[in-house]
Amino acid sequence: MLTADLLKRMNVPVGEFNKSFEAMMRAGKERLVTLQRPTGGWGWFENDAEDPFMTACAVHGLGECDRLGTAVDAVVLKRGRERLLAMAKEEKDLNRLAYASYVLGAEFDLLLKSPERLSSYAQALLVLALQKAGRPEAGAVAERLAAGVKGDHWETANWYYKWDNVSIETTAYAIQALASVNPKHPLIPEAVGWLLAQRQGPRWRSTKDTAVAIATLLQVTDLERISGAVAIQGDAPREANLKRIAVVLNGGERREILVDLNNPLKSTFEAHFARVNPGANLVHFEKLDERSDFKFELALTQRVFQGRFGAEARGMDVAVAYDRPLASLRAGDEVTATVTVSASQPADYVMVHSPIPAGCEIVRGSGAGTFARFEDRYDKAIFFLRSADRAAQRLQYRMRCSFAGRFTVLPAWAGLMYNEEIYGTGEARTAVIQP
Repeated sequence: MLTADLLKRMNVPVGEFNKSFEAMMRAGKERLVTLQRPTGGWGWFENDAEDPFMTACAVHGLGECDRLGTAVDAVVLKRGRERLLAMAKEEKDLNRLAYASYVLGAEFDLLLKSPERLSSYAQALLVLALQKAGRPEAGAVAERLAAGVKGDHWETANWYYKWDNVSIETTAYAIQALASVNPKHPLIPEAVGWLLAQRQGPRWRSTKDTAVAIATLLQVTDLERISGAVAIQGDAPREANLKRIAVVLNGGERREILVDLNNPLKSTFEAHFARVNPGANLVHFEKLDERSDFKFELALTQRVFQGRFGAEARGMDVAVAYDRPLASLRAGDEVTATVTVSASQPADYVMVHSPIPAGCEIVRGSGAGTFARFEDRYDKAIFFLRSADRAAQRLQYRMRCSFAGRFTVLPAWAGLMYNEEIYGTGEARTAVIQP
């Protein structure tokens, strides 16, 4: 919504984006209405209990739509705000209270009473909430926030979800907060550079990180730079400005590339190197034409060829058991799969994938256990769990054998929705289905 609004205000031609945008907005708003609980709040899914943080996320999104002129159901938004306000009055966790206060533009008195207890995340959101409410205390909180910078970014170690220090979100909100008080604050350029450096290709680590980072960059980036970058998507491309550039690995192996500096979106390229050093490697660019001036966005990937053996546990454990041997199945058989999941530390918002053999199909609606949502895909069963801890959770589904053959069952996977570094995998299996 923020991106579309900015492009519209700059009169930038966006082609097919406008058509897809309307469909996305309609689907998103309808989904939020469907997920709203009878009491006015939101959980993670339609059958999940109300959650203060998810309620704040939903109200935040609907409120932004309303602010930017996209029609939303006024009753849905009003009920959501009222429920969030009631939740904020009872909230004890200062990080979650700060987010609720930011969304509401109210209920920040408790935060102002305990400034020494606030994380950088809470301080940044408090500044934004105070600014929204026109309160003069915003400047003093912004000064405290600036004093807590870790060089070029901010961290929040004691986050509600112990598995994530939300440094990307914290830094993004801190940039917004400082910019709201002083758009020329000296910490903003370095923090923006740090934020950009955290990208993983075209995105940040999670959907939450990506959304907040984009919203922040749209606020602080010079509009002329944005306009210049996207205007080339129009009907009149710029005249070509071809230059030769070399990409060099470790001062030796090199690849020469011809790029059009006036059409950067059409100047993406790949440089492949077969031999790299264990540990650190250095990639640098050389301009082979005088007067060349350029900047690149660089994404590095590697392929490691090695065998994979056994399960892997990086904070999560997952295993799948079947009620009959997979090596002696027959077409028409039904098999019950039991997925066991646990986490080394308490975690929220867990997703579990259990792939099935290609010769089978999942029995629709057969998911059983304690979960927020179950999806029976054509190739796997997916469970969404509100939380997980050391106590093993048992989830079940049934699959029906449809085609004869010898098939590989890919390893099961369990991980956190908002932290890809914490996950676990099971073992691959072989299934044999006789006619």
